Amino acid sequence: MKIVRPTYLYKGLLAIGIVSLTLLELSGQEQVYFNQYMCNRMVYNPAFAGDREIPGFSFHTRQQWISWKGSPSANLLMAHTRLKNKNAGIGVSLSYDRMGPVQHAGFSGAYSYTVQITDKSKLMMGLQGEMRILQIHLSQLQLVDQGDLLFEADPGMKVQPNVGFGFNFLFQNYSVNFSIPRILNSNLSPYGGETSEWSKSHRVFYLEASSRYDINESLKLMPSLLVALASGTSPFVELTGMMLYRERFGTGVFYRFNNTLGGMIRYNHQDRITVGYSYDVSLGYRQYNAGTHELFLGYNFPFNRAKTLSPRRF
Repeated sequence: MKIVRPTYLYKGLLAIGIVSLTLLELSGQEQVYFNQYMCNRMVYNPAFAGDREIPGFSFHTRQQWISWKGSPSANLLMAHTRLKNKNAGIGVSLSYDRMGPVQHAGFSGAYSYTVQITDKSKLMMGLQGEMRILQIHLSQLQLVDQGDLLFEADPGMKVQPNVGFGFNFLFQNYSVNFSIPRILNSNLSPYGGETSEWSKSHRVFYLEASSRYDINESLKLMPSLLVALASGTSPFVELTGMMLYRERFGTGVFYRFNNTLGGMIRYNHQDRITVGYSYDVSLGYRQYNAGTHELFLGYNFPFNRAKTLSPRRF
């Protein structure tokens, strides 16, 4: 019987399938979830751009599944400030994510506006524009059959523009916010044409509720609930509880309903420098997963310090 060798068209479809499988986890986690989002909620909601009187920046780095080669990592640098018009704020961010041969680099800008509803409540609204660059390095893959010409060259860069919006309603010490950071669904395949749903990003809806309770003059309790919904994936639900001592030392735990448990610590120096660390582990896959480490570093410039009313991060 004559054996027919695969054509380059067949190889092209095979490559798309391999890349799609590589991106299968990414489609469900294409938008990175940071454990310490409470330190800077502009991570997923542009309404929080310039939510504080003091301008500042923050850096998040997340190293996931560290025992796996080519495991996901995410890095995010953000800066935002209140404008001279006290009701408006702006923010910018730079991001770099990597998972195996897949790399994302992005830049985004956000604008927010706050409407004072009553003496105790206000509504924050935000818009966001983003430009991301997708690169997939097929040449880095270790092939079973060496010499395949399709994998000798990378497919090049793909530009992915996007827009998003968000709202946040504040009433006393309670906060409820909703956002869609990326409205447009992007094609994650390096090749043109029709592709499967596995190689497409999915619009994510974020809903978060948080509060702050003064147990006494020194100790504060800050619980929060974060829910993220995307088509084709299970809901992402996370419960977080943080205890803050004298607005300086913080410790907390969180649980995700995908059987993930984690903890975090935080130190705030004179409301200017904030350092945080978190660690989480998937309880069902400990033999394969050595856990995820996340580091947060924030710095607030001392401008207008006398006008700062509260160090709260809502």
